[in-house]
Amino acid sequence: MKFNYLRTDFPNGRSHILMQDSESPNPELVHFVMVLSNKGTLWVDVFWPYDVESERYTGKISEQQFWQTFREWRLQGIRLGDSGKVAEMLARRRLSRKREKEALTS
Repeated sequence: MKFNYLRTDFPNGRSHILMQDSESPNPELVHFVMVLSNKGTLWVDVFWPYDVESERYTGKISEQQFWQTFREWRLQGIRLGDSGKVAEMLARRRLSRKREKEALTS
């Protein structure tokens, strides 16, 4: 595994920091080893569908920045997230966009 450290800052104020396995074999399914939200939710070893929209708000950070942010957010409290619900929501959004494109081309 080779890790990329990423931070996503959404317009609504929500942020995530991510450890991403860049050697994941499937580009359509992104393997995040850990995702921590500034809203206090932690996901560990999760697979999410690739999300183009969130890529617009995501940038690389250093490993040091990742762990500093992790420590800060951890002090605010962490709860375990439901990765299945997130993956399902992202998959539905992607399917919806695909159907919209198909409707426009037909």
